[in-house]
Amino acid sequence: MLIGSCTQEKTSPMEGAWKLAYEYEVKGESSTLLFPGVSQGSEIKMWSGDRWALVGVFFEDSTITDNFGGGKFTIEGTNYQEIVGYHSAKQYLGQTVKLYLEIKNDTLTQIWPVDEQGVPVASLHYMEKWVRFE
Repeated sequence: MLIGSCTQEKTSPMEGAWKLAYEYEVKGESSTLLFPGVSQGSEIKMWSGDRWALVGVFFEDSTITDNFGGGKFTIEGTNYQEIVGYHSAKQYLGQTVKLYLEIKNDTLTQIWPVDEQGVPVASLHYMEKWVRFE
């Protein structure tokens, strides 16, 4: 007789793939739509366990930019940190990037930079909205 049990490991609501819907640059009271707007293209971001990865390509005028990155992450409430292990923008390598992260239904919001309490820096920050990609 074989007796066993299956327990479903609890997964993060971020688990899976997300597609970038839009990105804004916010300076004080004004905002500029960067994507889609100044830039066109697409980007996918994925989370699995304690890892994240992204891959995308953007077109601005006649310039094509590949974007990729990944590493580990931590999250406590809406305080999210990415430990960058690899990235197309070399200045991010080895950095810990602090962001605000919130999920509502099938929409994930990321805002950075943030202060030590996780509040977006009012003078200049970026806001991205991602939708679950099935």
